[in-house]
Amino acid sequence: MNKEPNITADDAPLLYRKLSVARALALTSYVALLLLFTSTNIIRPEGGLTLWLLQCVPLLIFARGLMQQRHRTYSWLCFVILIYFTWSVTNVMSPLSFWRDWLVVILSVVLFVSAMLASRWLQHWQYWQSRQLT
Repeated sequence: MNKEPNITADDAPLLYRKLSVARALALTSYVALLLLFTSTNIIRPEGGLTLWLLQCVPLLIFARGLMQQRHRTYSWLCFVILIYFTWSVTNVMSPLSFWRDWLVVILSVVLFVSAMLASRWLQHWQYWQSRQLT
């Protein structure tokens, strides 16, 4: 069974557009999550450096790989973002939920889906580029 992607020269521009949109969505939701965690820890009295570190360090680990556009970084980010999704859904279902809990759910879903698609399309794009060089 052949698992290599079958990409033609006609498919390449569409693949690159899809990859660009997925990467932009992933980076936007990634930065939005970091900004949300930073701002809520500054604003909220129960927030602090420890909570900020607990929320942001797992995400900041992936910053270098995202900037270098490594498909494995996007894949691993999908696994880690599931923790944030689970945590935020639990908070949303609480009677004491806030708007920021809903925002974390939305951002984590967008980040998960866009990172998953970016990982796959980046693999296809890199494969197509390597085939063009040979």
